[in-house]
Amino acid sequence: MLAQAQRAQVDFEAMLLNDPTGAGVDLGAKNDKQSEDDAQLAAMLMTQQVPVSTLTAMDLLNVEEVINTALSAVKHSQPQELIVLQERLVDTALKLNLAPQQLEFLRSIQASDFMTFRAKRAWFNEEVQKRYYQLRSLDGLLERFPEARGELYQDATTLIIDRDLIIFNMAKVLANEQGRLVTEQDIANAQVQWQASISTFK
Repeated sequence: MLAQAQRAQVDFEAMLLNDPTGAGVDLGAKNDKQSEDDAQLAAMLMTQQVPVSTLTAMDLLNVEEVINTALSAVKHSQPQELIVLQERLVDTALKLNLAPQQLEFLRSIQASDFMTFRAKRAWFNEEVQKRYYQLRSLDGLLERFPEARGELYQDATTLIIDRDLIIFNMAKVLANEQGRLVTEQDIANAQVQWQASISTFK
């Protein structure tokens, strides 16, 4: 599951490479009427400025609590929770003094879209896992989770095919023991054996 989340992350990390900020503010500019005390205070604040953090927006988005909160919000159709989560991320970024472009990304709709996108892919993985153990197909799942298109869905399909192939081979062994062709009952018996064999790994 982690590998899938990392692949989802790559789709959006390119956004962080673009600096959406415009021309910076000239911190050295002085108002002609500014008092000497104000100038000294400004200089003091500049010299005591907290160093810009080397953390990135993605570092914050990859915190487990953030991932789980976003997943819960998406699964329970609570968009307000995503808004609150994004506000918390921005507040944390301000306290950590992240670089301006990282902060701007966390404030953007792209950050919210990324959390939603990754949450839906994680939810898709959960559904695939259920269907894998319950001996079900992936029918209809891609329609529910179009975010899983591409490699993620291909990997899920391969997982189900491999499962079914293992079960069929188990059924062949059962049939061969009695010198006959595989029957539906053999497959049913093999399914029971397969589920029993993986129950300790669930």
